[in-house]
Amino acid sequence: MNAYWSIIRPNVCFLAVFGVLTGAILTSAGNPATILIALLAAFLICAGGNVINDYYDYEIDKINKPKRPLPSGKITPRKAVAYYLMLSAAGIALALVVSPAFFWIAIFNFTISALYAWKLKKIAIIGNITDSFLAAVTFLSGALISTSFQGISSPVLILAGIAFLTTMGREIYKDIEDIKGDKALDAKTLPILVGSRTSMNLARIFVILGAASAIIPYIHNVFAVNYIISVIPCIIVLLYSIILKDPKKAQKIVKIGMFLGIFAFLVGALAG
Repeated sequence: MNAYWSIIRPNVCFLAVFGVLTGAILTSAGNPATILIALLAAFLICAGGNVINDYYDYEIDKINKPKRPLPSGKITPRKAVAYYLMLSAAGIALALVVSPAFFWIAIFNFTISALYAWKLKKIAIIGNITDSFLAAVTFLSGALISTSFQGISSPVLILAGIAFLTTMGREIYKDIEDIKGDKALDAKTLPILVGSRTSMNLARIFVILGAASAIIPYIHNVFAVNYIISVIPCIIVLLYSIILKDPKKAQKIVKIGMFLGIFAFLVGALAG
């Protein structure tokens, strides 16, 4: 895989794109061309955030993930910064075309992503909350293509809440996976402070809460029976992740569950 493609973590970027698309569909955002521009903007801003994250994780990734583009030498740190600025600038410029609210949420996401990569990621719980919030905001961003902050609908808010909970679980799994490199550079992540076992249990609690929250739209008649049928695979996959002892496998399974959850919300919205 090309190093400049690999460093942006395209699977994470596409998850952000699906989040924005789902938020747009749930709020019946109109102009297809505007939606397409918003999706591209989301992809680019997310890609830039992933690049700057790898830049600040350079020393940690030498230990945890030496085959990543930066520690392997396929991309130099200087070129990574230039790439980050190019991606982010292009994403923000496109966001300006979409709507004022979408532009400001893009600026917010860009700023928080940089702060997360620079400092917040290495702080227990704060880093996890920040990244989980950024995941949840993708759905709100989609709604802001055609509405104001006050006009965001309840299905979007519910989905954002589910995304926050499941991402919290996934981020804690990832911290456990990265504990060796984080310890070497004196990071203060949750597993370092309270241990891997306690962190695994806390991650599982968040994933369980996310899975349980997935039935809320059906209980409160936001979506019909089509939704509950479609969301069952998501719930099964999320609950399967909690029986795994390997945090690396668990976080990958949670990511699959998140994709399935987004699909279920799309089914619920389109069927309604």
